[in-house]
Amino acid sequence: MRYSIFSAACMASGSSAARFMLHMPATQLLNPSTLLSTTHATLQASGAPVDAHLTRSNSFNFNNVSAGSYLATVHCRDYVFEPLRIDVSMEETVEGSGELKEVVRAWQTFVGNEWDNKGESRGEGSNGLVIEVKPLAPKYYYNERSGFAPLSFLKSPMILMALFSMVLIFGMPYLMENMDPETKAEFEEMQKKSPLSSGTNPAQQLQNFDLASWMAGKTETGVSSRGQSPAPQSKKRS
Repeated sequence: MRYSIFSAACMASGSSAARFMLHMPATQLLNPSTLLSTTHATLQASGAPVDAHLTRSNSFNFNNVSAGSYLATVHCRDYVFEPLRIDVSMEETVEGSGELKEVVRAWQTFVGNEWDNKGESRGEGSNGLVIEVKPLAPKYYYNERSGFAPLSFLKSPMILMALFSMVLIFGMPYLMENMDPETKAEFEEMQKKSPLSSGTNPAQQLQNFDLASWMAGKTETGVSSRGQSPAPQSKKRS
């Protein structure tokens, strides 16, 4: 009697375990045969993670996985792989029959988001399901030093300002000499009307500004800033 109970428990525990495979196909970004032997995948849930190493068929085999929801992650030195959410559940083959089978479902998931936020489906089936894992990008541990590029040198703002100044210095006299008389006369007239060339140059006024006289209330004509003329001096009698 005890033996029959123990055997039934073993059969029940064995029937509630699923097996599936994570496979890495060859793409333009990655040739799986070039990966290091240290590449492995893990299934993480509430308990200790389940680990699987890379096989010669470029896959990770997971056996005897109990029912639950897992985060599948591929750990690789040279590439970053997309994380997957894998759910293992026991469902009836026919409703009301009482016969159970393992069902494995996989979705794309996103790190840092809610667990219920599932992406595209990556596969669904019973035991022996093959789920493809895709590389996202290669890993870079060092910043490559860029070489000297003449185009990037010419794009520098300081170089552009220097080139523009040289064009004005050497090009403007040539343009003025070859300018027609009417345009040259208009240009000279505009220069005369310019505030920089007139006597009321703001820069010159600011440079010749007397702060002490202004603080004392004096103006150029000797009249105070309040609009009152200074008091006349009394003449001495001879």
